[in-house]
Amino acid sequence: MSTKLLICLFISALLNAETTNLLSTPLLNIEEELANISTSCLSRRDHEEITDNTLRYWMASMVTIHLTSEAQYLIGTIELRAALGMPPHGPWKRKRILKEEDILAAPTIEEYYERREESLGISSWNLDNYKFFEKNFPPAIAFLDRRFPAIREIYRQEFRNAKKVVDREAVDSMLSKYHEVSLRIDWAVNEMQRNTIDCWGKNLEGQDSLLG
Repeated sequence: MSTKLLICLFISALLNAETTNLLSTPLLNIEEELANISTSCLSRRDHEEITDNTLRYWMASMVTIHLTSEAQYLIGTIELRAALGMPPHGPWKRKRILKEEDILAAPTIEEYYERREESLGISSWNLDNYKFFEKNFPPAIAFLDRRFPAIREIYRQEFRNAKKVVDREAVDSMLSKYHEVSLRIDWAVNEMQRNTIDCWGKNLEGQDSLLG
């Protein structure tokens, strides 16, 4: 048997094995994962960790209500860019006010994606963000990846059918998908924050009863 034939057979077997692994990977039960997130309770230490230990838990809890929400949206765009083969986010820039004709005038598919993403109402990852600096997000994302890995996994699962050859129609379709998925995850994250407040209230009541 020739060397070229052996190489072809090896590559074919490798590709078939990878395809089988992808097909055999069990899909997440998204509703169950969202329910798990929504009913979770963050500790005081969790709040401090999300802010990279720059604030004590009381002040940190006021910040993380917004930071966890924006961080999960950012995780979604990171995964969407990867699924579409788009470059990762670069350093933050000033926000552009883009009209539809500006978006349609994009010279490349990459720039078209950039302009579409930037025009999303939920996108605020720029120097005009009035709540957070760019440096605030890596610690928050690291926390969510460690504590709630299902967030990133849900995005990956929902984007798994992204086209390998990307055109403007594919970008629009996937951004629409992203918007739908991100709102569902954000609901769970916000419920988790509300549940955390209830947890803290119950703990305080328990302490008062012990003191009484």
